[in-house]
Amino acid sequence: MANILNYMRWRGDLPFSINKFNSIDAAFFATFVYLPFPTINKKILLSDLASEYINNQDMLKKVNGYEKEQLQLIPFCKRYGDLEILDWTNMIKTNPPVQFSAATFRLNKNTILVAFRGTDGSMIGIKEDIDLSFHPKTSGLTVAKHYLQRIATQFNNDNIYIVGHSKGGMFSQYAAIFAPQFIQDRIIKVYSFDGPGLMHNYYSPSKYKEVLPKFITYIPEGSIFGLMLDHPEHVLVVKSNANMLKQHNIIQWEVARNGFVLASNGLTNASRILRHSFISVNTKIPINDRESLWMAIFSALESQNVVDFSQLRDSKLRSAINLSQAYMSLSPQLKIVANEVISIIATSAKNHINIPFINKAKLLKPLSNNSNKGPIVDDSYDQTMQKK
Repeated sequence: MANILNYMRWRGDLPFSINKFNSIDAAFFATFVYLPFPTINKKILLSDLASEYINNQDMLKKVNGYEKEQLQLIPFCKRYGDLEILDWTNMIKTNPPVQFSAATFRLNKNTILVAFRGTDGSMIGIKEDIDLSFHPKTSGLTVAKHYLQRIATQFNNDNIYIVGHSKGGMFSQYAAIFAPQFIQDRIIKVYSFDGPGLMHNYYSPSKYKEVLPKFITYIPEGSIFGLMLDHPEHVLVVKSNANMLKQHNIIQWEVARNGFVLASNGLTNASRILRHSFISVNTKIPINDRESLWMAIFSALESQNVVDFSQLRDSKLRSAINLSQAYMSLSPQLKIVANEVISIIATSAKNHINIPFINKAKLLKPLSNNSNKGPIVDDSYDQTMQKK
């Protein structure tokens, strides 16, 4: 399966003036911003920064295999190596708690790109995504909004791309929604890669109706985090062969010449079942209990290396969750709920009885891989709340 690193080898000799900016380029920057660079206040070429990093063995110890290869390719990749980093900001606060990183790049003489760092697929990253999804008005969102406004004001003659993966995807959308009109007018496109989505009731339609057509979200076919909330924007479902949790990492997504390969049947059955479970449970239990509950569920999924729908079996999941530390720390009441969720997931996987609009005698029918052509999910938080 070809990934972003293959794309860098295929198209790395072609600048944007010859081969136009596309979704894989947006994903490149959404992953590049994960690199542990310190705050940068001066202009520097990506190739120079990458060379400096790969020649420092102590610094190389801080990156994973994909990041190391990405850094090694950049000096030989004209498409990215000749671009300038205009700003790299890191912020850590304890009160209120904020861990924030973002960077700005110059793509050409009148276009910049703002990238917000997100979370990885580790259990720490999972906890961050869960917390952000269930407590959407966090300090990090406000910091992201202010960062975009500062950069847009500083480079006031430039058009803007905004990108982010996971938490960074939500930051990208939030910053764009709450940007002043004169900044929204300069936004070319907002890319979210497996970002959790939006709760409609947190956002006034008047705030995002103008900028929403500029949003596009890519989620893998086995997405978990990208389905935590709703997506009123354009969504595309990407092919990936990794297990569900690892699909959160963009390096596990299949690419073609100038774009991602879409999953032929849209989201997997397992992904859709978990989506339904999110909605069923999250509308019934207090918001403060959801984080602990879903951490226990995800611990069980991770331990079972779940790849697809056929692995969502009651006995395996129940055994896994009962042995997880996250489960052991739950209150007695939440342990009961966690076991009920496992039963819902496993029963839904077996009989589809909890999936709306599904004929129990048949497998889940494939949905669209492109929300502009048809629905990619069966239900939404909005529909559920309207029924109450």
